[in-house]
Amino acid sequence: MVLRMACPTKRRGSDNWYYRKRLPADVQAILAKLPKEQRPPNWYKDHISISLKTPDRAAAKARCPDVAAQVERTMASLRAGPKSLTIKQINALSGELYVGLANALEDKSVVTAAQWLRVAEVNEQVRRGEYGAFAKLGIHKSAEDRCRASMEQRFGKITDAFLVARGIITDAESRWKLIDMASRDLTVMARRLARNADGDFTPDEYPKRFAKFDEQSTKQSSQRTLTGLVEAWYKAALDRDVRKRDATRIKRRFEMLIEFLKHDDAGRVSKQDIVRWRDHRLASKISIKTINDSDIASFTNVFNWGVERGWLVGNPAERTTIKAKRKAKLREEFFTRDETAKILRHAAGVIGSKREHPKTTAAKRWVPWLLAYSGARAAEMIQLRKADLREDPACGWVLRLTPEAGSIKTNAFCDVPVHKHLIAAGFVEFVNSAKTGHLFCDLGKDGTITGPADGVYSRVRELVREVVNDENVQPNHAWRYTFKTYGLEAGIQEHILDAISNHSPKHQGGKYTKVTLKARAEAMARFPRYPTD
Repeated sequence: MVLRMACPTKRRGSDNWYYRKRLPADVQAILAKLPKEQRPPNWYKDHISISLKTPDRAAAKARCPDVAAQVERTMASLRAGPKSLTIKQINALSGELYVGLANALEDKSVVTAAQWLRVAEVNEQVRRGEYGAFAKLGIHKSAEDRCRASMEQRFGKITDAFLVARGIITDAESRWKLIDMASRDLTVMARRLARNADGDFTPDEYPKRFAKFDEQSTKQSSQRTLTGLVEAWYKAALDRDVRKRDATRIKRRFEMLIEFLKHDDAGRVSKQDIVRWRDHRLASKISIKTINDSDIASFTNVFNWGVERGWLVGNPAERTTIKAKRKAKLREEFFTRDETAKILRHAAGVIGSKREHPKTTAAKRWVPWLLAYSGARAAEMIQLRKADLREDPACGWVLRLTPEAGSIKTNAFCDVPVHKHLIAAGFVEFVNSAKTGHLFCDLGKDGTITGPADGVYSRVRELVREVVNDENVQPNHAWRYTFKTYGLEAGIQEHILDAISNHSPKHQGGKYTKVTLKARAEAMARFPRYPTD
């Protein structure tokens, strides 16, 4: 049933009217990831159904606008993501909980003063970690852990229900601070209700300590979240033509950092937090090069951007790289002739399985050969399309690596003549028989080649490792060294080898020296054929 109208509707089996609304797809996706206790009541997988608590249509219709407004506020909070609350906001929310519960319970004449005092006593025991199953069983070793577990058990659900009712989505630390503050204030409330039950209705001065909740503070604090910072950086990076693959990887580093820190407040990230992250990665056996060049470099990039635009006071990742001895060089970076023969023979003999995608099998068969005779970056060769192969009347078969097919590091096309060994091995026939589109992987769900290409890159890497397991040589990147090394040995000029492998010139003057397709084709004709026997 299509639920479009935000007006009272009837539900079978009930006399009351209901507010019903279909949830937008993005909100459905957000709800699916939320912990159960943080999901608004009566919000289902794809729709909302909230009782208006009346069988009278006129009364139900009058209540609809208020319910609809609350629904919109909650959806806005969900879309904005968890927000860190200030101590003033936490104080205000605890005050709302205090006043709301006190007003609702003060007329409950069935509850005696002694019973209310018992509630206050239990609350105090909970705050000390001396009450409940956690204290009796001794599950938690430290007093702090016992206290936290007991507080969560007694006050967690009421705090979550209150936040959901207020339409506030906060982070774990702010939630815990609210639980802590509310546990104290609700203990005071219990004593007040004990006095009421005993006939003492002296005006309550306690609510004067509470601030008024400031929604604007939440909006301002949302601009200081790590998620908000990296999302803004990501958009700006794409606008200035940063490769989407690189920007996405940096964004992923921040998602990992947020998960590690267990909060999303950019203003709270310190240098010690980055050092702790660094040590955590080292303990996880991540290489120092990856930590420095990928993790710390990503953080520095985004934090510096945030400082320039006033999001942050300083860059917490500054001077946090790991200083280490240069790794011992135990061999050359290129493949030996024996290794090239093993890899190319192994690739030529690839047989696909029923479970393996045919394009992955094709990549394992052809990508090592293409890298061997081009020195190209593996990721750029993996994103080849059928349309990228053409026959030039003067120069023969040519492959074009182009940003139109996917991400190119230099963001510039590169024409690569097809070596005669590739032609003899059947590469041209393979391309001509292939379907239109990418040869070695399909587009991902996001409409880009990035994700699928990364998967194929790993499969090709694993194939090479099956025959060359020396960790001192890189299974895909080594082909860039290999092509240029053996090309130079064959007498091909270095700047021509650079042009074929799409390597940037080493100096400004080199940018003015263009290598024609004819010069590339003549050089490729002189490039020696790798032995595969």
